Amino acid sequence: MTDLFALADRRLDWLSTRQATIAENVANANAPGYRPRDLRAFTEALDSLSARLARTHVAHLSTGARDDAGGLRRFSAPGWETLVSGNAVALEQELMRAADTNRAAAVTTTALRSFHRMTMSNVRG
Repeated sequence: MTDLFALADRRLDWLSTRQATIAENVANANAPGYRPRDLRAFTEALDSLSARLARTHVAHLSTGARDDAGGLRRFSAPGWETLVSGNAVALEQELMRAADTNRAAAVTTTALRSFHRMTMSNVRG
């Protein structure tokens, strides 16, 4: 169960870093020659590494869980438009990314709360 909490924690860290990157893009919206950046997708970070789940019973399926170690690497993302000054930040696109990031954080937090409640109810009996 703790691996699930660790995964949710890493997901929230990734979302926080993405939100900071989006804020940096918006802050530099008028900087000549600035190119917007974004993080690689969280699922790509999960695909790059794998860890095995503990098989606690013979009837359980053997599968692999993934962990996020490289999800904080930044890369240049193509923008919608490039101004004469060479700036490629599209505020509409950055606002959409910010809304998606906010929504993903809300979903992750809600799931984490649910698992925490389930864990606490099992501990209490």
